[in-house]
Amino acid sequence: MKPKIITRIITEGDSLTDRGTASKRPILRCFSDLSKSPQGRFTNGYAWSDHIVARFISEFLIKSFKKKGMEATDISDSILFGETKIEDAIQHSYSLDNDLYVKYKGIDFVRSYDEGGLTAHDYRWALSYSPVRFFTRLILSNLGLKRQKLLDYDQEQTIPRAQKEQTLIIEWSGANDLITVNARPSHVEADLAIRARIKNAEELIKNGYRHFVLFNLPDLSLTPRYQALGGAELENAHECTDYFNTELAKACHELSIMYPHCSIELFDVNSIFTDAYQNPEQYHFAKSKREKPYSTSPDFKINEDGTSPASGYMFWDDVHPSADMHALLADIFYEKYAREYNFSAPNKKAAENEELFISEKKLRAAFVKKYSSLLANQALNLHPDIEYETASLESIFKEGLREETLTHRVITELQWVNSQGKLNLNIPALKEAMARAMAGEERHAEHEAKCF
Repeated sequence: MKPKIITRIITEGDSLTDRGTASKRPILRCFSDLSKSPQGRFTNGYAWSDHIVARFISEFLIKSFKKKGMEATDISDSILFGETKIEDAIQHSYSLDNDLYVKYKGIDFVRSYDEGGLTAHDYRWALSYSPVRFFTRLILSNLGLKRQKLLDYDQEQTIPRAQKEQTLIIEWSGANDLITVNARPSHVEADLAIRARIKNAEELIKNGYRHFVLFNLPDLSLTPRYQALGGAELENAHECTDYFNTELAKACHELSIMYPHCSIELFDVNSIFTDAYQNPEQYHFAKSKREKPYSTSPDFKINEDGTSPASGYMFWDDVHPSADMHALLADIFYEKYAREYNFSAPNKKAAENEELFISEKKLRAAFVKKYSSLLANQALNLHPDIEYETASLESIFKEGLREETLTHRVITELQWVNSQGKLNLNIPALKEAMARAMAGEERHAEHEAKCF
């Protein structure tokens, strides 16, 4: 199978992905160490999300230079010797100065919906025994609010469905649910965060997006904060992170079964952090600095040129990674997903409705998963209108083409049909089943007319 074409990226996340949004909110600057950040990120330089943008755009530029007849050695020599044409092409191709988007040659490539402090679950107005935590819950953003901004922009700009189908959604949240707006990590908060993250993906699927990478959480017990606390708090942080990641993996797997026309990937950040922590020298970190935050160390300084190198440090403060750790994450992300997707420079027109070959078995499994999940929701008080566990695709369409039925709701939520009942996905198995169902209905109608 050919890798799916990706021409745009949308990120949703918290301080781990934030490219400067929180630094523009004075109230958030007051409650953080952003004054010690030279680039307005929650680190001593650029975040992984900056690095990955630069990496992909560099590849786009190299491809464009090669199309003009330049070899790899010509390109590298031109850069080394400061050839004006090449330098100008690079300088004017993109900028990381805007926290909300990155354009490549004037066209949106990345849209950022990230903000320090963001929670997955919406905790606004949720009471807390702590006045500080209650206030924190009020001022912090959440995944639902960012998603609404994303969808509002889509509507305002009339983003076509074909463009959404070539967009990769990268989402990383949940840490603040465990350690910022609650007293200590627990399974309850983990479950709420995971539910919000899965709902976020489902809502975006309903709005035409197909490709997702969800990050899991790094082991919170490895951060300087919990290393300093030690004992029961450290053990609890480790156990809750492990629980969170296990449940998130299960939820992502179920989502991929329900929506086989989508790619839903889980990026294992936890393994990367853990390996770097256990083998620091292998990644150019110092074992003696693993448990020390750079921002409060004697080594901390911001140079006159605006840089603040944290040589050997894994962490910038007591919970956030250093810029070197961010760069490591970006490198591993790139190496993994540059093989799984075909990242291409954004263009103004995307290819229309690519044909997808998904087996009837997978489609029926998706139907059963979605149907049973709706039935299991007691608040909806729904009742089966079809033998859903054994129904063929043709039977599903026969029932589903009638509005006001549960089957119609299911195939609409699965994106098989749109709100007008027309086929939404270019999948041969669905086309054939729908054609048979409609032909059967026509024959039935003709027979009824003759009898009448």
